[in-house]
Parts: sequence; C-alpha cells; structure tokens
Amino acid sequence: MSSNWNDFKGWVGTNINTGNKYYFRGQSDSSWKLKTSFHRSITNKNISMEKYLTSIMQDVNHQVSSFDKPVNLTDSQEFGNLLARLQHHGFPTPLLDWTLSPYIAAYFAFKGASLTPKPNEMVSVFIFDIDRWGSTFKAQSDLLIPSEFVSNFVPFVTDNPRMSRQMGVTTLTNVSDLQTFILSKRHNVGGELLWQFDMPASERSHVMKELNLMGINDMTMFPDFDGLCKHLKEVHFDNQQKILPPPPPLVPPPPPKSA
Repeated sequence: MSSNWNDFKGWVGTNINTGNKYYFRGQSDSSWKLKTSFHRSITNKNISMEKYLTSIMQDVNHQVSSFDKPVNLTDSQEFGNLLARLQHHGFPTPLLDWTLSPYIAAYFAFKGASLTPKPNEMVSVFIFDIDRWGSTFKAQSDLLIPSEFVSNFVPFVTDNPRMSRQMGVTTLTNVSDLQTFILSKRHNVGGELLWQFDMPASERSHVMKELNLMGINDMTMFPDFDGLCKHLKEVHFDNQQKILPPPPPLVPPPPPKSA
C-alpha cells in the first residue's frame, strides 16, 4: 500500500498488537522483491544450494578460522551462528534479515534511499506476521528438502553486536521469491500474513532526523568505527543536522597552580 511516514507511524501504532510478534524489514527500493542474499547472488551462476552447503561453506569455515576458531558445520547451532555472522558482514546466506522494530526497519529503508530522489521513487517496509505463520506451518531447517519453506531462525548474537543493536531476527528459506510465496499462503490461515508499506523516498531527510531523535542512527545500529563515521557523514553532509555543543563539565576545572 502507498502511504507516507506519518501514515506508517499511525498504522503501526493502531494495528501492531504488542501481544503478537511481527517481523519488519526495510528496503530502499519498493520494486525489490523479498529475496535472500544467497538467492540474489546465484542468478545466472552455476551455484546450487548443495554446493553452497558443502564446498563453499567448507572454504568459508577454513578462511574464517584465521580470525576465530572454526565451527562444527554439522552442529546446527554453531552453523546457524556462523550464518548470522556472515550475513551481517555481507556474505551471501539463505537468511533474510528482519527486525523487531518498525522504526529500525524504516531506518534501513530510508538510509539507502537517494539524497536526490525522483518524484516517483519509493522505499518499502514489510511487516510479516511471524506468529501466525509459525502457528500454521511447521518449522524446517533442512535447506535441501524438495518442498519450499520459510522458517523462523533465531541464532545467538555471539560476536555479533550489530544484530543485538538492530533488534535483529532472521528467517531461513530455500525459496527465491519470498513475497510471492508468503502471499500465496493466505488461504491457509484465512487472513493477511504480509503487508508492504511504500513511502516516498523524498521524505528521507525528515525521517532520518526524526529517527535520530529516537536514538536510531548509524552509530547506534553499527557499534563500531565504521558506524560512527557513517553517522557523522549523515549529520554533517547528508542531512546537515544541527549539532548541539557539548555540555559544560559538571565540575569546573581546578584553577591553575601559581608558579
């Protein structure tokens, strides 16, 4: 549905029941499908899921061992934690990132939007009723089974502070086009499972400033030096936000000693 930032906030405040769990995902182009980085990366390439899980992951595990001890790829918990860590550092995985916060999802949607968008450019926030989905469909974790599935996937956030700050959650899937797949299951539950909110990319400056006041910015979402630099760039160049001077010290400095 097409809306704007104020409509989105109003809909979230009215329709999101805090007793239920929803997953939110922001995307900076409304034409993009819900697609994992693995499925985006294998287009027109001879890479199967089986090859990914065997030879590719063996090599990845070997290379990662130069930073940390290798994981047991046959242990589902260790393998899941590795996938989540790889996902947050740009390596293709069959995980799709979501967040428990609609406002963090909006941050990711607008952050990637153009600073000089065309009038018809839109960003999107997707809302997935994960409770309704999980109560209807059996959870799966075997990526090689022939039937298509989407499952809630909750790895630990060990060595992954970004995921914690972003209130990050994930789904695991062997489906290429998640949006079409989820929408096709509406008849199984007798109601909506997925909503897509499209908002004008031209609202970027206003939304990013408002989210910053909520404590949602590059520095809080990426708690490292890269995040700090991205935040400072956003403040001083992209949005040119007014920066308040640092507060005076609570205790005045002692007078200089006489010679």
